[in-house]
Amino acid sequence: MTRAVLLFVLIVSLAAAQAPPAGREGPARGAVQGRLTWFDRQGNRVGTIGETGAYRTLQVSRDGKHVAAERSEPGTQTRNIWVFDSAGAATRVTTAAAWDAFPIWSPDGTRIIFTSNRGGTFDLYQKSADGSGAEELLYKSGEGKGPNSWSPDGKYLVYYSIGQPTHLRLLAINGPSDRTAIPIVDNQFSSITGRFSPDGRWILYSSNESGKTEVSARPFDSSTGTIGGPVVVTNDGGRYPLWRGDGKEIFYMNGEGMVVAMDVTAGKTFGHGTPKPLFKAPSGVLFWDVAPDGQRFLMPAP
Repeated sequence: MTRAVLLFVLIVSLAAAQAPPAGREGPARGAVQGRLTWFDRQGNRVGTIGETGAYRTLQVSRDGKHVAAERSEPGTQTRNIWVFDSAGAATRVTTAAAWDAFPIWSPDGTRIIFTSNRGGTFDLYQKSADGSGAEELLYKSGEGKGPNSWSPDGKYLVYYSIGQPTHLRLLAINGPSDRTAIPIVDNQFSSITGRFSPDGRWILYSSNESGKTEVSARPFDSSTGTIGGPVVVTNDGGRYPLWRGDGKEIFYMNGEGMVVAMDVTAGKTFGHGTPKPLFKAPSGVLFWDVAPDGQRFLMPAP
C-alpha cells in the first residue's frame, strides 16, 4: 500500500472505532465506573451519592435536594434513570430494557424528561420523578436527541441532535409528538449543551461558530420563542457550561479539562468577568452539574 492509502485506512478505522453501535445511536463516552461525587471549589471530594456503579448523564434539581442520573444496570446493556434524595434514598424511575439517558428536571421538580431508544431512535419521554405512572412519549423525530434544559416557565426544552456534528434545537413542551423543533445555532456549525438561564432570558451553550469551540450565550424571549444573536463568552476553549442558581456566575470546562468559574451579568445585555480556574476535573468526566449556590460540583468519579 502507498502511504496515502495507509493513512486513509487508519482514518476510516478510527472513525469506525468511535462510531456508536448499530441501532443504538449516540456515544457512550462519559460513562464512569464509580460513584456520584461532590467536589468543592478547590477540587476536594466532599461527599458521595448512591452506590458504586457506571454513571453517565445527570442533573441536580433546581432546589438542590435531588439528583437524577443515568446508571447502567449490572450485567445488562440496560441504562435507567434513578433519582437520589439528600438522605441517600434511591428510586428507579425508568424500567424499560432500553438505554435511558439525559434526565432533565421540570421547573417544579415533579417530572423528568429523558431520552430513550426503546423505539429504535432516541426519542424524548417524560415521567413522574417519583417513578409512578406511565412513561409518556413527548417528542419523536427521525434523528436521535438528548435533552439539555427545561425553561423556568415550563414552556420550552433545549435538546441536541445525537450524531456528528451535533445541533441544538428549541422545542415547545406542549404539542403533537411529531411537532417541529427550531434550530438555535445555524446547522453549518456544531453546537451542544444548551442551558436556560435561571430567569429564562438567556441560553448558554457550546459551539464552534466563532471558529473554535467556545461557550456562547444568546438572548431568548419566551413569550415569542425568539432567539437572538450569539455573544461569545470564552476564549480559552469552553465546553459543558452551567449556571449558578442566581444567574450571576457560570461554570465550564476549558480545553485542558479545568473547571472554570466566571462572573456574569445576564440582563438586557450579557457581560462577563475574568475566567477563574478552580480545579482539574477527573479523567473521563463529560457530564456534571453544580449545586444551586455554586459551591459544589457533582460528577461521576472513580
